[in-house]
Amino acid sequence: MRTEIKLPGIANCPIKDIVYIEGKGNYSLVYLSTKKEVYIAKTLKKFESHFRMHKFIRIHKSYLVNQENIPSIGASNFTHIATSLGNRLPVSRRKLAYVRQKLS
Repeated sequence: MRTEIKLPGIANCPIKDIVYIEGKGNYSLVYLSTKKEVYIAKTLKKFESHFRMHKFIRIHKSYLVNQENIPSIGASNFTHIATSLGNRLPVSRRKLAYVRQKLS
């Protein structure tokens, strides 16, 4: 299992440093724990299949989150998830049961 990924501008980025990935059509915005953002021409679906062996969870059609970078679950209804960067990401209604199961 790979522990690093190549990102533009970063030689070898440890996968554990990825907090979450936001999908924007055929592009994705990767948010790192160093508060750096990397724009990459890869779909969120490709990232999801690439990280299937790691602790990443698809919480919304636009967000793929690293479970290791979720400091707390937050509200019991799971409508939003707080990240280690201080962002609150929405959880879609369709993924709500799946997210509850994965994070509980």
